[in-house]
Amino acid sequence: MTMKTKLLCLAVLPASLAAWAADEPAINPRVVAALEQMGEHLRSLPKFQVDAQLTLDVVNESGQKIKTLGTSQMTALGRTGLRVKLSTDRQTREFFYNGKKFTQYSPRLKFYTTVDAPDNISDMLHAVEKHYGLQVPMEDLFQFGKDSAQIKALTAASYVGPSTVNGKVCDQLALRRPGVDWQVWVTRSGKPLPCQIVVTRTDKPAQPEYSAVFRWNLNPKVTPTAFTFQPGKGDAEIAFKKIAE
Repeated sequence: MTMKTKLLCLAVLPASLAAWAADEPAINPRVVAALEQMGEHLRSLPKFQVDAQLTLDVVNESGQKIKTLGTSQMTALGRTGLRVKLSTDRQTREFFYNGKKFTQYSPRLKFYTTVDAPDNISDMLHAVEKHYGLQVPMEDLFQFGKDSAQIKALTAASYVGPSTVNGKVCDQLALRRPGVDWQVWVTRSGKPLPCQIVVTRTDKPAQPEYSAVFRWNLNPKVTPTAFTFQPGKGDAEIAFKKIAE
């Protein structure tokens, strides 16, 4: 980019955002701070429901990337209620957490598995991934800016510019750490919420991507019973094996 072009780009940005982009260091502290503020706000919400349009790459045996489309819905209530629905071209899953138990359910196969879980959402997500190798869809919404080790591992954090997502002006941030490139679009007006994320696995030869575009409802009608799984007719419980088993 020539100096003339750069100046023209900065001229159309609000003054505060132009300051982000001018003479930007490899790790822009304002970008890191924006990410941390967004994460803190998400973790402070008393309840929410977020719907996402998903695209994810599945790498086949030949190394070719196959694009998969889907939707996901996450509903959270305080620190002890979480329900997630995932539906893609290849699978459907539902996840329930009520502060004591975590359940994974496959509606198509009518199998479910339930295990004891920690008493808060963040610790539950960590335990499920650590012990069972399971990542709950959209779990990153609870982790943004929380892990200081991940922040310290950043090798780049830059401000890309304004962008419109679902009719809302958002600020696009680009971050990098070993093995992963990710981009986050954050709402500009009001409290910070993620509009969209894109994650690229740079540690894989095919560099598969995952993306999600979000729509937020910060006042959903939810009841505590919605977070406890109730098996239906024909549902069968199976064991949830730990990674070491």
